[in-house]
Amino acid sequence: MKKTFFLAASLASTILLADSVKLEGTIAQVYDNNKTLLIDSVYGGQIAIKVLPNTEIEMDDCGIFGTDKDGTFKDLKVGDFLESKIFYGMPITPNTPAIPVARKIEIQCYKKAY
Repeated sequence: MKKTFFLAASLASTILLADSVKLEGTIAQVYDNNKTLLIDSVYGGQIAIKVLPNTEIEMDDCGIFGTDKDGTFKDLKVGDFLESKIFYGMPITPNTPAIPVARKIEIQCYKKAY
C-alpha cells in the first residue's frame, strides 16, 4: 500500500513539474482583487498569470547595497521586469481557458535602460 501511494505521488509530482514553463516579460497590469498579473511577454503578446499565496517571489538586487530579498504580491509593480515559472492547470469548467499559475516569480530591480 505504501509503495503504491509513493509511486502515485512521485508520478503526479513528475507530471506537474513537466508542465512548468518559463515566462519573461514586463508587468502591464496588477489586479489586486483576484491576485493576477498581466504580462507583456518578450515572446510576443500578453498573458495573464495567477499568483497564489504559496508563490515564491524573489526580488533580485532590491535590498540594501544590491542584495536580494523575498517579496510579496504588493511588491509587484507595473513596469517591473520579471521571470516566472508557470504551469497550466486543468480548467474548472469545460471550454474555458485555464489561467496559468506562477510557482516562482523573480523581479529585477537594477537600473533600466529607459
